[in-house]
Amino acid sequence: MNGYNWDAFFDYYLAEHAADISESMESDPEAGSYVAYFEDTEENERKAERFARIIVSLIDNEEEIYRILREKGGEIEWD
Repeated sequence: MNGYNWDAFFDYYLAEHAADISESMESDPEAGSYVAYFEDTEENERKAERFARIIVSLIDNEEEIYRILREKGGEIEWD
C-alpha cells in the first residue's frame, strides 16, 4: 500500500481499537511514505509508543492486516 492507503487504514484501525491515539495524532501521507506525529507531551509520547507497538504487531502478524482488509475494507475511507 502507499502512504495514503496506510493513512486510511490506520484511521480506521485506530478508530476501532485505540481512538485516544488518533485524537492526538496528525499524519502526513505521501505516495511513498506515511508519517504520523504528535505534539510533544509526555502523554503523547506514550501514545506514540503504543502506536509504534501497534504497527510492529500488525507487521509481525500480517495476516491480521489481510483479515481486516477482507472483512472491513468496504468500511475504510480509501482515497
